[in-house]
Parts: sequence; C-alpha cells; structure tokens
Amino acid sequence: MHFKVFSRSPITAAVILGLLAAQTQVLALAQAQPSVPNSSKATQQTPLQQRYTFDLPEQHLLYSLGEFTSITQISVVRQDGQPIDGTAPALRGEMTADEALRTLLADSSLTISYRNGRTAELLEPATSLTVGNQTAFSTLTVSADRIGDNWVYHEPRSVSVISREQIDRTPPRHAADMLQETPGVYSAVNAQDPGLSVNIRGMQDFGRVNMMVDGMRQNFNDNGHQQRNGTMYVDSELLSDVVIEKGASTGVHGAGAIAGSANFRTIDVDDVLLPGKDIGVRLRGMTGVGGEGNGVNFIGSAAVAGRLGDRWELLAARSNRNFGEYAPGRRRPNYDFLTVGVQDEFHQQIEQDLERVRFTDNEQDSNLFKARLHIDDDQSLTFSYLGTELSYNNVSDRQIMRAGEVVDGDDAWRRFGDASTTSDSVSLRYNLNPSSPLINLEANAYFVSTEGQRYTEAGRPVVLNGTDMTELNWMMGVCEQNPIPDNAYSACRAGLDNNNRTQIDTYGFTLENTAHFALGGIDGFSSNHGVEYFIDKGESTTAQERGGRQLASIDNTMQPSGERSIASAFSNLQWENEAFTLAAGLRYDYYKLKGSTKLPGVEWTYHNRYDRASRRAENGLRTRRSNCISAIIPEQSRQTACDDIPTWEGYVNDPTSMIDYETSWRYEPTWLSDTVMQDYDVDNSMDKLLPTLSAAYRPNENVELFANWGRGWRPPSLTETLMQGSHPGDPFAVMFPNPHAQPETSRSWDVGANFTAQDLFKSGDRFFSKLSYYDTRVDNYLITSMVNVMPGQQGGLGHTMFVPNLLPMNFRGLELEIDYDAERWYTQANYTHVLGSDNQFCQKIYPLGSGNIREDIPDENGNYSDAHYEAIEAGYDSYEAMRDDLTYCGIDVIGMNSARQLPMDRGSLVFGTRWFDQRLDVGTRLNYSAAGGPEDFDFDLWPSYVTWDLFASYQVNPNLLLRATMLNVRDRNYVTGYSDIFSKSYGAGRTLMAGAELRF
Repeated sequence: MHFKVFSRSPITAAVILGLLAAQTQVLALAQAQPSVPNSSKATQQTPLQQRYTFDLPEQHLLYSLGEFTSITQISVVRQDGQPIDGTAPALRGEMTADEALRTLLADSSLTISYRNGRTAELLEPATSLTVGNQTAFSTLTVSADRIGDNWVYHEPRSVSVISREQIDRTPPRHAADMLQETPGVYSAVNAQDPGLSVNIRGMQDFGRVNMMVDGMRQNFNDNGHQQRNGTMYVDSELLSDVVIEKGASTGVHGAGAIAGSANFRTIDVDDVLLPGKDIGVRLRGMTGVGGEGNGVNFIGSAAVAGRLGDRWELLAARSNRNFGEYAPGRRRPNYDFLTVGVQDEFHQQIEQDLERVRFTDNEQDSNLFKARLHIDDDQSLTFSYLGTELSYNNVSDRQIMRAGEVVDGDDAWRRFGDASTTSDSVSLRYNLNPSSPLINLEANAYFVSTEGQRYTEAGRPVVLNGTDMTELNWMMGVCEQNPIPDNAYSACRAGLDNNNRTQIDTYGFTLENTAHFALGGIDGFSSNHGVEYFIDKGESTTAQERGGRQLASIDNTMQPSGERSIASAFSNLQWENEAFTLAAGLRYDYYKLKGSTKLPGVEWTYHNRYDRASRRAENGLRTRRSNCISAIIPEQSRQTACDDIPTWEGYVNDPTSMIDYETSWRYEPTWLSDTVMQDYDVDNSMDKLLPTLSAAYRPNENVELFANWGRGWRPPSLTETLMQGSHPGDPFAVMFPNPHAQPETSRSWDVGANFTAQDLFKSGDRFFSKLSYYDTRVDNYLITSMVNVMPGQQGGLGHTMFVPNLLPMNFRGLELEIDYDAERWYTQANYTHVLGSDNQFCQKIYPLGSGNIREDIPDENGNYSDAHYEAIEAGYDSYEAMRDDLTYCGIDVIGMNSARQLPMDRGSLVFGTRWFDQRLDVGTRLNYSAAGGPEDFDFDLWPSYVTWDLFASYQVNPNLLLRATMLNVRDRNYVTGYSDIFSKSYGAGRTLMAGAELRF
C-alpha cells in the first residue's frame, strides 16, 4: 500500500496522518525493531524510554510523524488545529522514541509535551497556555488505529467504509439507510421491521453475507419469504463506522460467506474524549422539527469515557431511538407495483393512496460498555458488552384488494400484535503486539444471543348464520376438549392468541496473527494466519393463549431448533515491494449440523379387491358421520348423511355386500401408497478447501491496479435443512425440510484500480477513487420453490422448500467510488452498474425422491409394467430412478424473493462546502435508483426515482456542534429499490431534523 503524502488543512492533516500510520505499518515493522537487551528491564520502561531502530529518509514532516506513530505506537497530537508543514531530516539508527521525535521536529518551531506514555502533544511555544502543569488547547490527533475512511483507496481489493461523518450527515430512520452511499450494497428493507439484512452484489440471507458487530457474528434468522432470512439489530447511534468487504475471503471473517462481510464497529474511548483529555462526556440528540418532523421523535445517546493512568480505559454509553408513523412523499406517486403478488398474473391497474405508512412506529434502547486493560506496553485485554432492545409491530403484508374492492389506504396493513427483539453481544479480546515483527496477535471469544417475539392476537372469528361460532365453542367448553372435534377445529383456532418466540445463540472464537519477515534475503513478506470457530444454537416455540392464559407451548418447526457450526483454519502469504503485491491464501472449513425434523415418506402396500373395498367403506362411513353433526352444511345434506350411516356401517362389516364389489374398477388389486411424515434425525458434516489469489501493480505513486480471485462455499442453514410445517394463515402452503441439501459453491473474481492524487485541480486538494469490476458464479444456489412433488404423490403445488438451482447463478457489475476534497468544497460519489440478465432456474421435480416403486414391482406372474421397461431402455436402473431425475425449468415456481431478479443500478452524489474556518459545513446529497424487477414484467417492480437531501453542521466551539438535516426535500413518492416486495411500504416523505452534540 503506497501513496503520496500531502498536508494543507487541519482536517486533511488529521486524515493523512492517520492514513500514514496505518499504511506504513507493514514497512515500518520490517524496518524497525526495538532493541531490548534485557527483557526484564524493558518491561519496566515506558514506550518513550524504549529504544527503536529507525530508517526514515528526509521527507515531509507529516509523513515522518506517521511512520513514527506506526513504529512506536505513540499517538501524536497537534495542539492548535493548524497544518503540519515543513520537512523532517533523515532519521537512521537506534534511539529512544523521545530522541527520535525531537530529531524529527528539530527544524520546526514545534515543541513537545507528553500527556502520558502513549501521547505526545505538539505545541507552538508562542501560543500555548500553561496553568500549573496543565496545558489548554484544541488538538488534532494522529492515531495508528483510529484512522479516516480514505484507507480503502489504498487497498488492492473491493472494500468500502461507511464513516461516522456519513451517518451523521443524514441520520438513518432505518438501519438500512446507512448503506445508501456504498456501491454494490443493498437491503430488502421493510419499514415496519427494524431488522437489517445486508445484500452484497445481489446475494444475501443465511450467512452469505457475514454480518457482525465488532467482529461478532450476528446470525439471527426469522424466516420470511427469502426477503430477510438473516437479520441483525444494530443501533446507528453507537457506531464509529462500518467496514464492507466484498467477495470471497480467506481472512478471519470469511468462513461460509460467499458474498462478503459487513462489520459494524462501535464507538471507543477516543470517540468520546476531547483531544488531550483523560475523562470526557459526549451527549447527542436529534429530533423532528415541527410539522416536518414526520415521525422522528428522538435519536440520541449519552456516553462517558476515561483513561485511568496508563493502564485502564473505560467507556459506557446509552442510546435511544424513537419513531412514530411517517407520511410518504406526495409528489409523483407510482402504483404499478401494488398488486404484484406471489405470481406474475396478479398485476392490475389500480390505485391505493396513503396518508401515512401505518405501524412504522418503533423504539430502540441500547447499552454499550467497554473496559480495556493495558497489561503492559505490548498486551491489552478488552471486555465489551452491547445490548439492544426493540419494540415494534407484527404487521401483515400490504393488502391491496379485498372482495374485489380496493382496500382503503388506512387499512392497507393489518396489525397482528406486538413484536420485540432483544440482542446481547459479549466479547473478551486479547491483543499482543510486541516489538517482534513476527507477532501481531489478536484473539477474540464472544457470545451473541438474540431473541425475537411476535405476538399474533386472535384472528377473525368464524361466523355461521350470524352466530359467532368461535365465541360459542369456547364458551361451551368445546375448544377445551382433547382432541377438539373436527367440525369445531377452525372456529376454536380462530380464538387463540399465539406468541412465537425464536432465539439463536452464537458462540464464537477467532485467533489471527500477522508476521512480517524476509525470505531468502528478500524483504517484504508477510503472513496472516489463524482459526475461527462458531456454533449457532437455535430454539423456537409457539405459546397458545386465551384470555391471558397459556394453554399450550409447542416447538415452532417453521423456525427450527438445532445446532450448526463451522470450524475454519486459514493462512495468507503476501509479498510486497514499491511496485508489486502478490498474495495467495488457503482456507479449510469443516461444517456440522444437527437437529430433528419430520420428513415425508411413502409406504407401499399391496391391496387385493377385499382390502380396497374395505378401505372405501371406512372412508365413506367416516365422511357421513362427520357430515351428520356438521353445522355448516345444508340441512337436507346433513339429514341424508345421517340416514346413510346404517348402510355404510353394513359395508364396513362386510365389504363384499357393496353393490359393485365384483365389477367396479375401484376395487381392482393394486399397489397403493400412503404418504407419512416420519421423524428424521439430521447429523450432517462436510469439509472444503478454498483458495484465493491476488495481485497488484503500482506503475506510479498515483495508480494501483489490482485483481483478486477466490473460491467460496456456504453450507446449508438450520432453516433450509429442518424447516417443516404449515404456512401461518395459509393452510394451502406446506413447508418441507431438505436435509439432503448440499453446500453452495462460488467462484468470484474482480479487477480494479485505485487512483490517488494531490494538487490535482488546485493547491491543497486531494482526490481518491476506486473502480471495480466483479464477476461471481454460484453453483447449487438454494432457493425457495413453491411447487415440489413429495414422494409417492402426483402434484406439488403449495409444497414449499429450499431446493438447489441446477443452473449457475451469475452476479456481475461495476462499482465506482470517488472522494474529492478541495478544503472549501468537497464531493463524494458512488455508483453501481449491474451487468447481465436475470438468472434462470431449474430444479428437481421430486427434490426428496419420487418414491415411486410401483412400476418396478412385478405382478403375480412376475411381469413388470411397460413403464419399467421404458425406463430401462432409457438407460435408468428403474422407473423410480427415471422419475427421480425429472426436472422443471422456469421462474414461475419460486415466487417473489431476493434470488429471483438482480438488483438495479444505484448511486449517490454528495456536494458540500465549508465556511468560517471550516466550522460551518453545508451540503446536499442526491440519491438515485434505477427501475428494477423481473425482465418478463411489463412494468417496474421498483420504479425509478431521484431524491434530494440537505445537511448542515456548525461547530460553535470545541465543545458544541449543531446539526440539521432535511431528507427528501422535494417530497418525492418512492419505494426503496430492492426493498421488501411483500410489505410494499413507501419511503418517508420530506423530513426535517435538528440537534446538537455536546462534548466536555
């Protein structure tokens, strides 16, 4: 990683000093090693007293200070916020950190004041104010680990960062709003559900994207139409930044993630403390303004942090986010997408206007605590806890038509009841970074527990001839019987409340080390290696209640219980010099899944004439007895059924007495099948070796060309393997497990270029850009199919399960990021251009096997059917094998889910200006989404739109910052691109927020 260094303004200096500290660390570790003749003595020395070997050329002072910080891990702060200019002399040889820093500053007017053993402050002698032994100043900090987001433009791979500055400019109502300025990243957002599902380059769900908080996997899954099968709950108020890695990786967080990873990193001590202070408080608050507040009640947090001596760092924070319902935009409404259902043909030309998007009110409370112990100068131990609680609504899909009429907009969504989620993440992290270039070790053990509850109140009662049969049956005690009579079952169920509870606990451990060394006399080698292990334990129950009294609690097989784990070991070797970077990596993954489910099977029995007649007689008697007591069939039919009971009782006693016993085809001897649900224990395991290769070339100091290639895989999840049961509210749809599902495998590669420059258009400006082309192919991609024929059956409509796509899935596109800063004004842009067409789908008609052995069983004379011989002639071992091999190709069976169509083009453009010594920042953001939807539709599923935002901030003094934001200035009506097609919720209309941040 190489780039040219420059400095013009305090803000630029801060960013560049941080960049230098991080980017030169590899080279610095190879060049400089502390000289420690006596280990016991060295342990007692402070970093300032330790001796280091330096080899720095004569160069810009800013550059040398960055390398000094990387070598010594001593932060350097600039007191008065002024630029750091001048040239530092060459620095070579062994000396203490204090001697080295004073040598670098020898030709400048700056002096040094040490706040502690890890912080050096640069002072202008004529302007510093000292009272006692305390110096008062405003500072600009250089830190080796808390750097700006421009480092991504020096990484030869596809990586993006969402900075705290971006989050503050346009505060997010939903966590998915944070992704707006990140190319290649989407979310199937549902405005009525605060859960976040990250989509990278068209792939999401079930761990395809490794979503993390501070490196802790968030593997919670609440099953839902493959719109968000995998959600996390994160509070934007407590974040410092978000790092998005795209594509397969052999790094520490790459196990099972074929699309990439998203790491949401929480604030640390330095985010709270004022520069130069050891104790500090940060208070933040935003609220909606007047009639334009549009449901924004409060977004805010309080944090306190402190450094206790040289050993302890503590942080505690609490946040609250509170929103009411919001109004959508009123300009240029589009109704094309409204009546798109599970199948294409449900589209109609209708209009449904909304004054408000109902049930979007929610509240989130979060707590964060961190404690870091610096064991010595080389080691630290960090404990962190993050807990969040959310309360929101359990809401139906959007209702457009009912009984042939358009539903009033105020009734477009039905509220089933309350919903809540609690999530707790705990970690213990150990860091070891001694003077040896062979050791830079980090170990992290963590535990994440997420529990979601969805309460569904009793549904509409069953009414017959004006009588509420639900209330009547409960009042008469019919619903308390065991079993409940068949003719009262539906009415009784309609009177039950259901509380669905899903909990997933994740236990994880990561260990990685980075070593720098020479090989065969050649410098520039480094190795990153380590292990990762995590296990998910899922448990889900449904409690049935009536009047606050719990009647039963059963396992919820739609959110299956079980255990799934992945153990991984990885190693990456890299060689780098000024012009080239070459790297190769290898990952070994071992996967295991255990659980129980019910699997459909088939039992074949040979029935002679008597058996078949007996079976028909028993079924006939059962039907007439049921109809005789039914309250929902006409009186004449009910009486006829009662009169026929004696006759059919006679048939049961003597099937041969049936009138057509000897002549009817109904009783011909044959093999008959019975479909049964059998208990099935799953204990799957498999492993995989996954390589990666990468290369970069830097023809000059401004340009870096790179290419990356890698293999990945994603083993099946608990839901895909074990899910079983009836669809809630839709008895027609039945879910079936797929314990035989095989892992998805991917091949991904990308090529791109980084470009950095200074003084490009004017003195002091800086320019960064990253352009990438990506191409990912996934085989065996698991999709939800709604038509699957079960063993021994003929039809499969409504039988839903996860099945592999027999055709490869392809994801290709271009991503562009630009960041330009000319001090007085700045601009940032990103764009994603998706290439290719919608993927095609083929699947097995019998995913679990046909189970059809009838044609392969000889008759009494030893003869097989013609179908059996035809299968043999076709090259199959049996007719059953030929049926097992049948496939169907088409998209009409998979419904509307995230795999059906590729994302659309998307981009944003930010333009801002700075005034009054850069204390006032005013700007605007343009958000663009192209139209999207399946190619075979003659309308847009997600209509195209452009919205505009305005933002401003004013630094009143070093302690007080004022902010204001107006989102969707033109009040545009739109549906967020790639959002949840079932909720069909509009984005928020014009929204004005204002607030402040106070630090002291």
